[in-house]
Amino acid sequence: MTGLFLLFSNGLFTIAATPSAKEAPMKKFDIDTLNNWDQSHSWHPFTQMQEYLEKNPLHITHAKGCWLYDNEGRRYLDGNGSNWTNVHGHSNPELNEALIEQLQNLQQSSYKDLSHPAASELCHELASIAPKGLSRSFFTDNGASSVEAALKMSFQYWQLTGHPQKKLIIGMEGGYHGDTFGAMSAGKSSFHNRFSEWFLPAHHFKAPQQDDMSESLHDLDRLLETYGDQTAILFLEPSVQGPNGMQLQPPGFLQAVAERCKKHNVHLALDEIFVGLGRLGHMLVSTAENITPDFLCLSKTLTGGYLPLAVTLTTQKIYEAFLGDFSEGKTFFHGHTFAANPLATAVSIKSIQKLKQRIESGELQRTCDFFADRIQSHFASHPFVKSIRQRGLACAIELFPGDQSTAESFDPTDRVAHHVSLHLRDKEVLLRGVGNALMIVPPLCISDNEIEFLCKQTALAISEYLHEFLIGKFRNPLSVAI
Repeated sequence: MTGLFLLFSNGLFTIAATPSAKEAPMKKFDIDTLNNWDQSHSWHPFTQMQEYLEKNPLHITHAKGCWLYDNEGRRYLDGNGSNWTNVHGHSNPELNEALIEQLQNLQQSSYKDLSHPAASELCHELASIAPKGLSRSFFTDNGASSVEAALKMSFQYWQLTGHPQKKLIIGMEGGYHGDTFGAMSAGKSSFHNRFSEWFLPAHHFKAPQQDDMSESLHDLDRLLETYGDQTAILFLEPSVQGPNGMQLQPPGFLQAVAERCKKHNVHLALDEIFVGLGRLGHMLVSTAENITPDFLCLSKTLTGGYLPLAVTLTTQKIYEAFLGDFSEGKTFFHGHTFAANPLATAVSIKSIQKLKQRIESGELQRTCDFFADRIQSHFASHPFVKSIRQRGLACAIELFPGDQSTAESFDPTDRVAHHVSLHLRDKEVLLRGVGNALMIVPPLCISDNEIEFLCKQTALAISEYLHEFLIGKFRNPLSVAI
């Protein structure tokens, strides 16, 4: 079989084919040319491009295991899990093999009125790991789209079953479900404030404290008692609100929300796009807590971090409401061109199978326990760490100016977590900062040595950057041990 590989030498990239009966011509890129193309034509997500253009781009050219490599051969530990997607490491041999095998047979086929073996097998795999009763899979290609599908299914279900007044959405404060309009409406994130006048009708209840859910549930009760008969669906990120800085929910909170949705005849949609498929140490939060929602949204880690794919799982009851003669107008007219793409579904099957083995063997839980231990060891007494929010292999390190400062937190405009993350690049670690929090979300396969390296380098970068930042801000050295 002919494959592709990437070489870097003397400032040039070479993309070439492996030996075959007919050699493909090699294509060369000059790094200055790549920089020019990127700076002249790209627009990166969640990136202030004026800042981005002030420096040369960091071009990631290849990856192996938990490490990414740039155009100059420098390595970086993928502490961000490549946007929270990576499970088994980059260039995993088994996932590569599954992808290549599928590539040789079928690369793309419409999922409208057609099927293919990889999609059918993945539907079976998903039904086997989902909470009992979630037997139907509707594929899209990203997390926000899986949320939009759940919203439209819920709205149409209530129309078809004689409850057309149920049009409202309930979400939780701090929720983030994606950047499309339905997903933004279901959440309540500061990222989306400027678009709020265009949102779908929605109400939001207070988020719980890590050790207290009483006020949150009281607020939810108020909303359901007032708007329950008009509400179609409630969206929740269970256990951990990831994009909101790893905000943790107390034990029993999901069960309490599920009971209230059932009482008021409101669909419960669980967004496990981030927390699902191993991130918190178990396959799914819903399964671990024995909760069967009406909709379950999965994406990010679904393909092990290889290709875009998402799924909305739902019940047979909801599915059957859409059945009937075409003339009845019950068809769910919603779909994506690359829904259930054969390459993505094939690699997803292998990823889930490998994840099952990692969970059943206890290996994933052991990694989570070691991660928790090293996080506490390196950051619990750090002079610039205000708090730690960690569950499974998800962690936020909240930064502050230190006990010797009169300020309780940094000014958001200082963007200290972002600048610490940039400082970390020189220490061979890639992380992303949100507000005053550093988010640590490594691949699930990360080794003990890599966890130790990640924590040690991050703690050092926090000390170095904030010590210099505070000296510059207040013009006098702080007697803080670094």
